[in-house]
Amino acid sequence: MVKEIELKKEYKFMYENFIISSQHELYLLLEESNGIIDALKFNFSIYKYGYPNDEALGAHPLAKFGLKWYSFFEVENSPWIEELKVANRVHHRHEDSLYKDRKHYTVTFKDVTLDVITSSPFEVVELTRNDIIRFVNEQIDYLNVD
Repeated sequence: MVKEIELKKEYKFMYENFIISSQHELYLLLEESNGIIDALKFNFSIYKYGYPNDEALGAHPLAKFGLKWYSFFEVENSPWIEELKVANRVHHRHEDSLYKDRKHYTVTFKDVTLDVITSSPFEVVELTRNDIIRFVNEQIDYLNVD
């Protein structure tokens, strides 16, 4: 049910990470070197970030399916996607087929876990600080009530 994802570059998922999110895009910042920030980009439907940490990872619902510390996984036949699909049936235009291409990714760190449901595969991206500032400024502009 959980399949570890091997990225082209090896990251130490044990250590620091940082997320930046809008209503539809989530960036998981992994590493900075020479002004370039490596990140995973998710076009998400929903995400959870925080509990459990590595000491409580056994409490994660996917622990019994092979979820382990300090790694990046894709969850096949995700019970969370199924739960969202069933819950959305209250919507008058719901179709189960809208959920067939959803992806569930889990990233485990020392202090936090990230679970993400996406509408498309993740992307590995390189960002600069200016890219991040621009992204945040765009989101702040949406808050303008004038």
